[in-house]
Amino acid sequence: MEPQYDHKRYEADIYKLWEESGAFSPTGKGKPFTIIMPPPNANDPLHIGHAREVATQDILTRYHRMKGEPTLWLPGADHAGIETQFVFEKKLKEKGKSRFDYDRDTLYKMIWDYVQENMGTMKTQLKQLGASCDWTRFKFTLDTEIVKIVYKTFKKLYDDGLIYRGERIVNYCPRCGTAYSQLEVDYVERDDNLYYLDYGSITIATTRPETIFADVAVAVNPKDKRYANLMGKTAKIPLINREVPVIEDNLVDKDFGTGALKITPAHDPTDFEIGMAHKLPLISVIDEKGRMTGTPEKYIGMKAETAREEVVKDLQEAGLIKKIKRIHHLVGTCYKDKGLIEPAVSKQWYLKVEPLVEQAITAIKNKDTKFIAKKFEKIAIHWLKNLKDWNISRQIVWGIRIPAYRCEKCLEWTTTDGSVPDRCNACGNGILI
Repeated sequence: MEPQYDHKRYEADIYKLWEESGAFSPTGKGKPFTIIMPPPNANDPLHIGHAREVATQDILTRYHRMKGEPTLWLPGADHAGIETQFVFEKKLKEKGKSRFDYDRDTLYKMIWDYVQENMGTMKTQLKQLGASCDWTRFKFTLDTEIVKIVYKTFKKLYDDGLIYRGERIVNYCPRCGTAYSQLEVDYVERDDNLYYLDYGSITIATTRPETIFADVAVAVNPKDKRYANLMGKTAKIPLINREVPVIEDNLVDKDFGTGALKITPAHDPTDFEIGMAHKLPLISVIDEKGRMTGTPEKYIGMKAETAREEVVKDLQEAGLIKKIKRIHHLVGTCYKDKGLIEPAVSKQWYLKVEPLVEQAITAIKNKDTKFIAKKFEKIAIHWLKNLKDWNISRQIVWGIRIPAYRCEKCLEWTTTDGSVPDRCNACGNGILI
């Protein structure tokens, strides 16, 4: 007997016999047992985490197959949208290239070829792990029939009023050049300066003095008696001396800083909510590349963090910083490149969550959805009640494009099930772009 088992000599042939015999296809009688393999991202070889999950699924699949039940373990691969494009861009960077060196179609084709090659590697790895899945039913999330289902689903959601295009504040990464949903933002703890700035009639505290040029109001909590005499009056933005109203809003934390909040709706989620409630204008001073715009000339074109240093310097020279305090707080970072997220008002596609939240909470309360650990039920309900409309669009090349076209004439949007419409549904004759 050989002192050490050489799997390379035997296992590939054994697996081939299993596969050719149809052993992995559903047969038998009784209640079917099915697992849909959470499709691995087709952008890199599998890792040890995949091996663990594959082993668990394989055990369950083989157990039910041995019981004589019709058993299916459906394999697949995920094109993984932004995940895959980010991985591919890192590989381009290693060659001194970037996505901006290629037109859309060329870049898409390059990523497609990369994914196809990697998908072959992934299939080989799964077979080497002994995964007893039915390869005759393998699915890739960019297969034509799957894309058609995505388009039909999108159109139905749109027709049901659950998807809309609107202008809201989003989590934007100026380096990746795309918006992200709330789940794609990593919040990290760090220390920053809190600047106490002189706004004439009131002192505000902010960690972002570079955005003062986009301020449209100063808000205080209506329960904060310190500022009761300021209602109806104005404050003055330092350096540019623009007057803005002092308003009241319950979202203001009266215990943070001075209890007075500069309202910059285009660059902060809380400020955006306050701005919407009070019908305040939107002023943006940071563009999609993270550089200053619409500010005094000396700051234009600077990256936001550089502009912060310059604005602080100018405020200090003008005697408009009353004090600086170090604070420990959470900041949002891009889950991809780990850089700071830049909240920005942008036109995107959103999923309306309120009707879905109501159904989800009802299902939990009626025990249609059950949590083994009670604490997770409370966490889920809290999360659902605080959920905002979901940003589902991304500014990337790779993946399934949103099936919507805008009319040149009436500027309305027409969504489709994947086909390109000839005319606008809204006005009947506008050309779609």
